[in-house]
Amino acid sequence: MGAYGAARIAEDAASDKRLHPRIEYSGLISVSWKTFDGQKNSVLGRCIDVSERGVGFVLPARIPVGSFVRVKAFALNLDGSAMVRHVTRRDGVYMMGLELSTPLDPDVLAELVGS
Repeated sequence: MGAYGAARIAEDAASDKRLHPRIEYSGLISVSWKTFDGQKNSVLGRCIDVSERGVGFVLPARIPVGSFVRVKAFALNLDGSAMVRHVTRRDGVYMMGLELSTPLDPDVLAELVGS
């Protein structure tokens, strides 16, 4: 687990009110979105954790809370839409959380838990 993942888990341990448990996961994620003025953006990031309806990740760019994004992660069999729920700047990068529009495949989650 990287420093960002450890910090995130420690922060959330005391007040985690999520509906679905997080599973530690480190892998690439592609996020694309349009700014409020219509400019298209796309960036690669690194996942920290996943749950049935969410993804935590680190990006070099900030995406405003409330933005709708397109998210792709091949290893998670993920290609869909999501909403940015939180953004925190730490050590020059942005730690973000997405709420997925559709749940992750239960078989993918089971594999992550089993590995």
